[in-house]
Amino acid sequence: MRNFYGKIPDIDSLLNLKKQTMKKVIYSLFFVFAAVFTACEEELPKANFDLYELKSLEASAGDMNVTLTWEDYENAHPSEYLVIWTTGAAEDDGGQMTVEADKKSVVVENLVNDMTYGFSVQPRYAGGLAGKTSVNCTPKNARYPVTDLTATAGNERVRLNWIKPNSERFTNYQITVSPSGKVITLDDTSLESYIIEGLTNDMEYTFSMVASYPTGNSEPVEVSATPGKVSPILVDQSEKTELTLWEPVTFTLNDMFFMGGDVQSVNWDFGDGTASVELSPKHAYGAVGDKYTVSVTVTYTDGTTDTGSMDITVVNYKWDSINLESGNYKGYVKVSNPVFSLDGKTMYIPTSTPAGHLFAIDVTTGNIKWVYGIDAITYGGGALIGDDGTIYQCVESKDIDNVHAINSDGTKKWSIKLDDKIGAFPALSADGTVLYCLTNAPTLYALNIVDGSIKWRVEKLDDSNKGCAVAVDKMGNIYAGTNAAIYSFTSSGNERWNGKNIAFKITERGAFALHGDCLYATTLDKGLISVNMTTGEKNWDYKNTGGNAYFPIVDKNGVIYFTEKGVSGKALVYAVEPTGSLKWSKDIASVLTYNGAALSAEGLLFLGNSGGKKVWKLDTNDNGELTEVRNIGQNIMAGVTIGTDKRLYFGTIGSNNIGSIKAVAINASPELSSWSMRGGDLQGTNRQK
Repeated sequence: MRNFYGKIPDIDSLLNLKKQTMKKVIYSLFFVFAAVFTACEEELPKANFDLYELKSLEASAGDMNVTLTWEDYENAHPSEYLVIWTTGAAEDDGGQMTVEADKKSVVVENLVNDMTYGFSVQPRYAGGLAGKTSVNCTPKNARYPVTDLTATAGNERVRLNWIKPNSERFTNYQITVSPSGKVITLDDTSLESYIIEGLTNDMEYTFSMVASYPTGNSEPVEVSATPGKVSPILVDQSEKTELTLWEPVTFTLNDMFFMGGDVQSVNWDFGDGTASVELSPKHAYGAVGDKYTVSVTVTYTDGTTDTGSMDITVVNYKWDSINLESGNYKGYVKVSNPVFSLDGKTMYIPTSTPAGHLFAIDVTTGNIKWVYGIDAITYGGGALIGDDGTIYQCVESKDIDNVHAINSDGTKKWSIKLDDKIGAFPALSADGTVLYCLTNAPTLYALNIVDGSIKWRVEKLDDSNKGCAVAVDKMGNIYAGTNAAIYSFTSSGNERWNGKNIAFKITERGAFALHGDCLYATTLDKGLISVNMTTGEKNWDYKNTGGNAYFPIVDKNGVIYFTEKGVSGKALVYAVEPTGSLKWSKDIASVLTYNGAALSAEGLLFLGNSGGKKVWKLDTNDNGELTEVRNIGQNIMAGVTIGTDKRLYFGTIGSNNIGSIKAVAINASPELSSWSMRGGDLQGTNRQK
């Protein structure tokens, strides 16, 4: 190679020329790239980091609408918001709107209920739209209807009752009356009752009711009724006109008849020479009669009056004996006496053998209403009726649940298994919220009546292995008796005192009686004892002569009555003064095993006896004058109870493990002001009044 001077270059010159050339190329490329980048910078906008999306977005479903609520970041200053919604369906019912910058929420209307919508919100800035923030929501029907709609028919009228919707949005009620098609609009949304007048008797009407909302009407609720002639007076909230002898009933005004306004006063005439000014009096008829005319005069607060009447027929008792057998359930009765529901209409009695089934019996008809099965022998342990009508039954077994709470319809409320058999009758707390049970461990339990949970317990009171009796005083203190001693505890389970130093041996499956500040108990070896309930000290004891003593009761004057098992064909009933001295005693000339007595308001003492199969009456007003009431023909080895219908009720032991319930007319009422029967009252609560 030669240069333009014609010389051949050397190697170093060639290398130097190559380096200079490469530099020129690199510099040229640099200027080209610089020019390109400069041009790009001029043509493309810079990334805008000021287009803030929403910080948060929430959706709340309404009736045919959804409320969107959002929040901006602190430095965000949009000019408006773009809201878009869609269902994603082929035929989309979506839409969009813009919202002013100073608003942070919007209600999207006219949506379809139960359809899911996707909502997005984009802030708009001077530089453009920010990214979407999205949320899904499904509007729901909130046009709530009325509930519990009922119709009560009257004479040419019907009263509707309902529970208003749980909403503040509805504006009125609309009632459509069929077949007339008349529409009644009620603008007072607080109403839950309305009387529709001017109807035709003996024609069925259907009433369709809706609640009106801004978005439309609720679903209709329908009810039917047929107006007709009504009785002005109700008997036990019914229109029955036949009663049995001494059946206690409650008379009330029929408000579908007496509609003249607010009642100021009433005057009742029962047609048997008795009257009442109570609003809803209780009454019972003491003589059979084809016609008693019951009349009532009502005075309203505006001074106007109204009258009404009805005829009542009174028939004799409808039964006097029923076998304790129903389906696969049967048994006979030992120890337990019948107890009654709060209204006196139902009697409860547990069988003992072959199993402790609880029978519920209609007092008027003698029909067995239901049987609650318990597969274990039960001699004592109940029944007891709570203040809400719940029935409690303890069981003499430790292998199964041995405390049962039973609803008034015979269904189980709850049951629980305690640490040992239970032969003692339970007791109810002063406020009716706690059930006290004493097992043979012996352990005293306090159970919550709601669910049977254990509130507290006092374990192993002693080594007697026999829990015998429980009672509660007016202050709520509890007394528990075993085969070794008597103990007292506060309602919290703290010991007040114990009688171990006196060593009372309370009769098994026994009961206490409380009067004033004295507790009376019957024992295995000391007859009747009186204990000071404050100190636990013995006041006195009265020694009987015929073995085990049973079931003390007390009259309103403080005289105590009890029975004994008896020996050698001799068994006595004792009346003991409050001081501990004998008032009188009477020989029944037979065995009185577990035979507890009951005292009437007239001072008559009734009991059965296991040996002679008879019912006896002792007149306490006449030094215990003894009279045979009836020969039953079956062994009676249990207590008796006087019902409010002036009959004596008790269970018996029959053949083939089938006993019976007997009802004997005695024309005497129960003594309700004292501890006059086993259990202290007709519900067997074992608590002091």
